[in-house]
Amino acid sequence: MKRATILWMLLAITAGFGLFLLKYEVKSMEKLLTKINHSTLENLQALHVMKAEWGHLNRPSRLEDLGTRLLKFETVKPTEYVQIRDLPFSPQFKQGKRKKTQLAASKSNPLAVDHSPPLNAKNRRKQ
Repeated sequence: MKRATILWMLLAITAGFGLFLLKYEVKSMEKLLTKINHSTLENLQALHVMKAEWGHLNRPSRLEDLGTRLLKFETVKPTEYVQIRDLPFSPQFKQGKRKKTQLAASKSNPLAVDHSPPLNAKNRRKQ
């Protein structure tokens, strides 16, 4: 036989074997894709159920009932409103007898928190 015939025969065998391997690799990838699609659909269905449950649990009438029944919440009276500018956002300090720093709280200026405000609170006040 000629060298060219042997070369073409080896090339055809190699191509056939390569296509055989490629076929099974594609089949395994299709199975994986089917599993992923099935999993995605299950997750979407679960998400729809969770959104429906959240909508049911987050109804204002239900939350109001739970607040009054379990937490003893009452409606806010007009005298209970405070302006933001009246709230102290950072503690005020004074020097004590032993030169230790103590928090200064008085009836006219009660402390709202024990620490400074979060970083983004300054940005919100500027807006």
